[in-house]
Amino acid sequence: LITAAQTITVKEKRVVEGHYEQSIELPLATNFNDCDDETNYVGINYIGGYRFSNLFFLGAGIGINFNYFYDESDQSYPNAYDDYSSGTFGVSHNLISIPLYLHARLYFTDTRCQPFFAFSIGGHLTGSKEVENAPDVSYNPSCFFVNPVFGLNFRTNSNYDFYVSTGLMARDLLIEGEWYNYGQDVELYYGFDFGLAWSLNLGVTF
Repeated sequence: LITAAQTITVKEKRVVEGHYEQSIELPLATNFNDCDDETNYVGINYIGGYRFSNLFFLGAGIGINFNYFYDESDQSYPNAYDDYSSGTFGVSHNLISIPLYLHARLYFTDTRCQPFFAFSIGGHLTGSKEVENAPDVSYNPSCFFVNPVFGLNFRTNSNYDFYVSTGLMARDLLIEGEWYNYGQDVELYYGFDFGLAWSLNLGVTF
């Protein structure tokens, strides 16, 4: 008597109906420009929004970042030719900044392990700073940013997902400034070239 056994492999797919979804994320960013190390940061973010289907999420994020090469120095250098009525100052960034941004994710599969593309756009908000050795000169080093990343999402059970993502972040960082008329007029200079960074994100979705 000969019998034949047939093995059937079923590929599990995840069925997701529209619902509110949230994530806790640990971000890290390292600036490629050696002259601006103090814009490197670690932080923690909360992202909340609507999961429309297996493949698409749209929401917003808020959190707190800590610049781990924080430097308080931002001295002013008066111009001697106009009797110290104007000057140039370097910029230092605050220890803490608040990211506030829109966030979207596009998942490429509906399986347990999902590669995805995510895009964030918003700002890193912080408080104003006064310039040393300058009369009544202040500035705000808040910046605009865009952050496209690729990642992998891992489903462990029906309630929690874990993910990792990495990509490039571009920020319109404040580089330097000039003041005129004893600080009554201040002109600031920004640049995306100083703000290019590598970003890494670890998170849990629930």
